[in-house]
Amino acid sequence: MISLSLSNFIKTILNIQDNNISFPEEDYCHVIQKGNYLIKLFKGFLKDNCCACPHCNSKNIVKNGSRERNIKFIPFQNYNIELNLTVQRHICKDCKKSFSPSTNIVEDNSNISNNLKYTIAHELQ
Repeated sequence: MISLSLSNFIKTILNIQDNNISFPEEDYCHVIQKGNYLIKLFKGFLKDNCCACPHCNSKNIVKNGSRERNIKFIPFQNYNIELNLTVQRHICKDCKKSFSPSTNIVEDNSNISNNLKYTIAHELQ
């Protein structure tokens, strides 16, 4: 029998291959209702492993708060699935530009997961 941690179990269910995403051991999922839809909202964190500014390559960076992204996934067992992903923000002290780490599960500035986009495109064919 294979033993999975809770974080790995959620990543398996949601088909997330990004190792920088983790889930808390407690309070990781809420069921909410929006209109006629039930939504399972998972809470996750994107670990930052930034060591240099992507704009000027300076290593003079500091943490600058965080932001939350609500990412939509493929519906599962009559629930719409969303991931509330907390992402660390950084600011470069040299060029004064801010940035945050990215993930391969969703494009930057999008709230629809790549898996959901591919599923919709496949269904339309």
